[in-house]
Amino acid sequence: MPVSSRPRHPRRRAGTDGGGNMPAVAHLLADDERIVGGVAQRDDDYALVLGGRVVASTDSAGMAIAMLRHARVTLSTDDTPLTVRIAPALENPATREAETAGLTLEAYLTALEAERVERADDRLAASRLQ
Repeated sequence: MPVSSRPRHPRRRAGTDGGGNMPAVAHLLADDERIVGGVAQRDDDYALVLGGRVVASTDSAGMAIAMLRHARVTLSTDDTPLTVRIAPALENPATREAETAGLTLEAYLTALEAERVERADDRLAASRLQ
């Protein structure tokens, strides 16, 4: 029987950890405490994870919280209301960002959401012109 030259297990690339070093710093939870998504952190970046896939990333802790809150609003239904649980490892740097901007965390998140809505409206208007 010929011996395959192919390794049985794929080799890990040097310098990567295969995503194993991305601790969750926030969760998007269904009412039964089932995790639907969340925010994971690697170094100074935050990744929004939904359905096991990274769907967006940012270097801003405040923006990561804002993205997770938007996902909660977008994905919640009457049958499956979702909640957000944020760890201090995300909340503390977001609070520092807000303070740097001269705002409370809640006011900062409100401003980020308003910016998101404005950008979405601009994209919609641009697509109508085409």
